[in-house]
Amino acid sequence: MVYRVPYKYIKDESFDPIYKTYNHRFFLGPKVIPSLFIIGGLAIFTSQVALPFVYIERDRSTARTVKESVLGAATGFGDFSFSELSGFGPAKDLPVDTTEPKDQNVPEFFYLTIKKLGIENALVETNAASLKPDTALGHYPNSALPGNAGNMFIFGHSVLPIFYNPKDYKRIFSTLDALTTGDEVVVTYNNREFIYLIEGKEVLKPINVDPLAEYKPRYLNESTITLMTCYPAGSKALRLLVRGVLSSR
Repeated sequence: MVYRVPYKYIKDESFDPIYKTYNHRFFLGPKVIPSLFIIGGLAIFTSQVALPFVYIERDRSTARTVKESVLGAATGFGDFSFSELSGFGPAKDLPVDTTEPKDQNVPEFFYLTIKKLGIENALVETNAASLKPDTALGHYPNSALPGNAGNMFIFGHSVLPIFYNPKDYKRIFSTLDALTTGDEVVVTYNNREFIYLIEGKEVLKPINVDPLAEYKPRYLNESTITLMTCYPAGSKALRLLVRGVLSSR
């Protein structure tokens, strides 16, 4: 009887990426590429979150590093203008009147104090020439002046409340919604103090805000104030309007 020797197959491992002593593709896949993702993620986090946070904490919130970062955009530090306020005048089809006031007693600036919010003598630009209140709060042109009959309309920026700073006009109104009925808003105008008492708040869509609308009927001849900022703080979706009336005391 003839016995056949069975064939013996030997695996050739020369092309096996697992058993090769060194394989570039196997090495790059699970080690180098994930490392690159981690390094890239850390770089993005540092430039877009960590560094802008440091700038904010150092009161350098207007720095380009902050305004152009993800953190800046998410918390309200980006460039922003209250463009919905444009186009209002004595007649609504006229542009905003930013000419110099004819009355020589009208100062370029007056001051706003809200002790409850830590705001002390904040600058308010009279008949503001810009709808970007970056260096001072804005008094809307043709709205009433302090102490006069009619409604005085003042607008300012806000950011996420955790970054609130009453001395920084990019975030001065971040806690405006904390005002409640009876709180005082003091306006200093031509060395005279006018105390307004808060009566209520309203949240509107930007398109529904009329900076020249009267808060009280004209025949009552009352002096009122409206403070406006973005809402919720850090967002640009809505507008918060806080309204008050001149105290008789």
